[in-house]
Amino acid sequence: MEICKIVYDFCIKKKMSYKIYPFKNYDFDFFEILDSMLDNKVYILDIETPSGNGIDIAKKIRNKDLNSFLIFISSYTEKYIRKVASSDTMIIGYISKRKDYKDELIKRLKKIFKLGFQKNVIRFKDQGIIYTFDMRSIYFIKADSKKRRSLIFSSSGVTEVRITLKKLKQILDYRFEYSHRSCIINHEQVIYIDTIVKVIKFKNGMTIDLLSDSFMNKIPK
Repeated sequence: MEICKIVYDFCIKKKMSYKIYPFKNYDFDFFEILDSMLDNKVYILDIETPSGNGIDIAKKIRNKDLNSFLIFISSYTEKYIRKVASSDTMIIGYISKRKDYKDELIKRLKKIFKLGFQKNVIRFKDQGIIYTFDMRSIYFIKADSKKRRSLIFSSSGVTEVRITLKKLKQILDYRFEYSHRSCIINHEQVIYIDTIVKVIKFKNGMTIDLLSDSFMNKIPK
């Protein structure tokens, strides 16, 4: 409850919209939040709980989500700090409960605020219709030259819009790149790129063969 109060006061002071999800354990409800596509998540994790180890949980978070911020708060500083440092979970801080963790937590929250939250939602208008997409849900976007339209392949299906790939690329973020002059891919949704047979496979099982030579030359050998 103390941690919730610190987060509450910080968000109010910064005039941020927010929602706090407190958990005593890494239980079913926690994993529902982990799997949800909420924007700008900040996880404040304890390491030892009755139902799981926070370091293992952080690894599970990173397997699904590279953009959320992770903070550890634990009484077991000496015991776990090396494990946390070597866990490759890209944490924003490790705070000891044995010290004045309140001030330290506020420092970490200020750092997150300064770094800036990532924008995951794009919104655009086409033929009088306003479209909203979570960029994390987009697999790739392909041009349909015959119809002069773009096809957006996402977890909700295929959406056809009368907007060029060039204009869509301008509102997408760093996750997206041209794999071909007629296709933009979301790197976070790619499972593998086969440069021999020239195929890209995505997490939903779909594959495309739209790979240009310039794109393949950028891939490290």
